[in-house]
This record gives sequence, structure tokens and C-alpha cells, in this order.
Amino acid sequence: MRILASCFRFRPSRETLVPLILGFMTWALSFVMREATEPIWISIFVRDIGMIYIIGIFLPLHYIQRSNYEFWEFGLTFKKWYIVLPMNLLFGMILLYILMSENPETGFYLHRSTLAKVGYIMMAGVFEVIFFYSFQRTLFERAFGIIPGIVLASLFYSFHHVGFQPEYGKLFLVGLMYATLFRLGNSILVIYPFFWGVGACFDVLIQSQAVSPIVYPATRSLYLVVLILIIIVRLSKKTKGETRYVWIPKILLLD
Repeated sequence: MRILASCFRFRPSRETLVPLILGFMTWALSFVMREATEPIWISIFVRDIGMIYIIGIFLPLHYIQRSNYEFWEFGLTFKKWYIVLPMNLLFGMILLYILMSENPETGFYLHRSTLAKVGYIMMAGVFEVIFFYSFQRTLFERAFGIIPGIVLASLFYSFHHVGFQPEYGKLFLVGLMYATLFRLGNSILVIYPFFWGVGACFDVLIQSQAVSPIVYPATRSLYLVVLILIIIVRLSKKTKGETRYVWIPKILLLD
């Protein structure tokens, strides 16, 4: 009964609104990307600044800290990295072997443009693992249990691709796989960077027939790296013994 109770429960609260609201916002921004194709900078700004940085990384990390949670509670930890990371690498190597075996005629060459695209995909991956598999899944699990938490996070992950890769069924299954592994290991290092990176890069650069092309990948990768480093510094910076917080919409806080 205890196992069943942890898998399924119904204890939603005001906090449950946070992943719901932010999740629907990712859908809305993705829809804007689909409709606002010209000029291209609108789509880039919506994706990189609005979705990836602000909603996907900035607000979740600050919410966790502002709410007095520990980052390890959301799997954002390097604890036992010497065990988890080699497993991640092994999973990635096995996945790469399977994908290459299933696609023997695939040509994949590491030239400058490809490396730039890989860099951008990995930066977008920071958003996906933090927002869907860490933040959303954990808060949904606290409200509805382990299995609904995984399913809901996977649904939001799948449909947030509406503006640039509308392959919802396949992506939902991918989300289930990554969310389940993340939950089992309770660590971001279970899937990122190797296992997640192999799957995402192979899908976006080779396998998918529906994904939108990545434009200006080098420039976008560079400023995303800078922005992510800035938020890491701000999260760790203390002022007069107290954490320095930035503004978060009041509806997303439990005051």
C-alpha cells in the first residue's frame, strides 16, 4: 500500500499551479514560434530568451531557492557523480550504437557547422532537463504521485515542441524514458549530458523529418552559455548573509 500511495496520490496545492502555469506558457511561446516565422529574430528571441532561459531555467531555479527547497530534492546535484556519470556515458554509448546500427547509411561528419548545432542543442537540453524532468516532474509528483508526475512532465515536454518539431507521439515516449530514468536515479547526471545528448543530437541532426532548421547556432550557443553562467553566479551569491533574489511573479510564489 505504501508503494501504491507513492505512485498515485491526489494532494494538489497552490504550488501545483506553478508547473502548470509555466508549462502552458512554454506551449504558448512555442505556438508563437510557429506563427511568427518572419522576421526570424522573433522566433529566436521567443525560443532562446522566453522559453529556454526565462521560463525553462531562470524561474524554476529561483523558485526552488526562494521556496527554501534544496536543489538535490529536484535531482539537481553532483552527488555520487563518479558513479552516475559513467553510467550516463555507458547509456549514451549503447544508444549511439543502437541508432547507428538502425541507420547504417547515415552520414555524420563533425565539421564547424555541425559542432555549432550540437552546442546549441546541448544548451537547449539544459532547459529540458531542468524544467521538465527536474522541476515539473518533482512538483507534479508531490501533487499526484510518481507515475502521474512522469506522465504529466512527458506530456508538457512533448507538446512544447509544437512550434519546431511536431512529432508528439514519439516525443512523448522519449519524455517517458528520460523522466523515468531521471526519477530512478534522482540526478540530472543520469541522463545529461551523454545519454540525452546522443538521443537529441541524432534526432535533430539526422533522424527527424519535421524539426525546424537551427539558424545562427554558434551565436545562440554563446549567449546561452553566458546567460546560464550568470544565473549560476546569482544563485550562489549572498548579500549580508541572505540570498539575493531577483523578481518572480507573485502568482508563482507561496507567500
